[in-house]
Amino acid sequence: MKGSDRGSWGALFDEAGRAVAILSASRLRRIEEIREALRKGTYRVDGRQVAEKMVSDAVRMLRERTR
Repeated sequence: MKGSDRGSWGALFDEAGRAVAILSASRLRRIEEIREALRKGTYRVDGRQVAEKMVSDAVRMLRERTR
């Protein structure tokens, strides 16, 4: 299929592919940073953020159940 034959869906697909590649690269960098911090023993977790995420996830799950 030629690029011009694919129309707007093809262009959108190409754009999405580029976005995923960029996000994947930045996510991979972040994973490597965390892995290195864990190895060095310098990785720190914010307990407040963990608790907030746990509560927000629980609330979301409860709301989904009641629908």
